[in-house]
Amino acid sequence: MTTDSLAASWEWALDAAGRAVDAGRHGGLPTAVAEEERHLLTRERVAVDRLLHELAASRGDPGDAWLPPRPVTPHLLGLPGDTRAVVLDLDGVLTRSDALHAAAWAEALDPMLLQTAQALGWQYVPFDRDEEYRLYLDGRPRREGIELFLASRGLRLQQDELHGLAQRKAAALEHDLRAHRLLALPGARRYLQAATHARLARGVVSASAATDAILARARIDHLVDVSIDAATMRARQLHARPAPDLLLEACVQLGVRPDEAVSLTHSGAGVVAALAAGLGVRGVAVGDQAERLRGFGAEVVVPSLATLLDPALRESAE
Repeated sequence: MTTDSLAASWEWALDAAGRAVDAGRHGGLPTAVAEEERHLLTRERVAVDRLLHELAASRGDPGDAWLPPRPVTPHLLGLPGDTRAVVLDLDGVLTRSDALHAAAWAEALDPMLLQTAQALGWQYVPFDRDEEYRLYLDGRPRREGIELFLASRGLRLQQDELHGLAQRKAAALEHDLRAHRLLALPGARRYLQAATHARLARGVVSASAATDAILARARIDHLVDVSIDAATMRARQLHARPAPDLLLEACVQLGVRPDEAVSLTHSGAGVVAALAAGLGVRGVAVGDQAERLRGFGAEVVVPSLATLLDPALRESAE
């Protein structure tokens, strides 16, 4: 069992004990006795918190130990009170893996673009890791994204060439994942921990075939209940966002209705998909991208998951 799981179990037990004291007070338990029981619970919380930190440190990851200072509710996560699940984007919300994806695409596409430019006498224009990645490749299956990008450049390739590009991108991403340390974005781990303490189901959506590997590299895979990724899309014949398919599938696997879930997304396509599926939506972006999300219909846009957290939960978020 992970330290996070132990912390959640202890939190639920302490919350239950606190509710029992409150019920006893309303049922005639003397005030002095109730106050003493509350005092003992506070001392127990401090002791458990210390033991969890010692256990996490012995396992080599003290960041896994967190016992919230109070019972966690959806409101403390910036969500409606009746929320039962959150569905989060992998790229741009939980991790910076979008930068790794864009770099891998550049490594796969630039040699082809250079060779094509030389053969046709065109000016060589390398792949734009920001704008072209966002417009054509972000959130889409590899083959679909490649074809959209090539069409934007007035290019078409044979099927075997498309397959080769997709394979080179996959190999480049795998190499980069091994070569670089991948961290969860600031506040992402704390948000997932808080969602766990609030008993919210947690799903991740991404069109990447490396979703599970990225979650594991960022050391947050144990805080996620289900992931809807490229393999799920192929098996279920799901369309990429802005179609609502991925979010609806996440709700099915999490066992909630769409109106009981909130999507936390960094993309305009994610906002459109959430609204079409009937989920609540919180945009996560800054600058021009934040304005784009508002334009697509996101009423709440924050710079990070940590911003959504109540200050009492945000304290010491990584």
